[in-house]
Amino acid sequence: MEITQDDLGIINLFASLCGVIPSDMAKIEGGYVFLVDPMSLGKAIGKEGANIRKLRARLGPNVMIAKDADSAEDFLRGFLNNVQILDVEERRAPGQVALFVTVPDVQRGIAIGKAGSRIKGLKAMVKKKFGADLFLRTRRTF
Repeated sequence: MEITQDDLGIINLFASLCGVIPSDMAKIEGGYVFLVDPMSLGKAIGKEGANIRKLRARLGPNVMIAKDADSAEDFLRGFLNNVQILDVEERRAPGQVALFVTVPDVQRGIAIGKAGSRIKGLKAMVKKKFGADLFLRTRRTF
């Protein structure tokens, strides 16, 4: 993983505002995604989201903080914590890994996020962390 001078500045800003050093970071279209240790997630978010508001004031509205995990399924469930995940399927082909996440049709908008920011951040982190492509599927639930 190559860290540029700009990335280092963003990581330092995050650490100074939140009091937590992120385990990973990705720049997405119009924002940033930060991964933190699960034990430090509350501290990184701050009381009533105070730290996220500070970060958004400095970096723009698309700032997300998620808990880090070692397995792809745990990572996806943590990132999409307020979405019911019906199934996570991993498919492997030579030189390629694909993760298919199935969510209820009614929660598709929550999983995608405003202007697609949540799914873009998730796809970027899954690609960076696990080297996999992510696909979102929906299923009707009654």
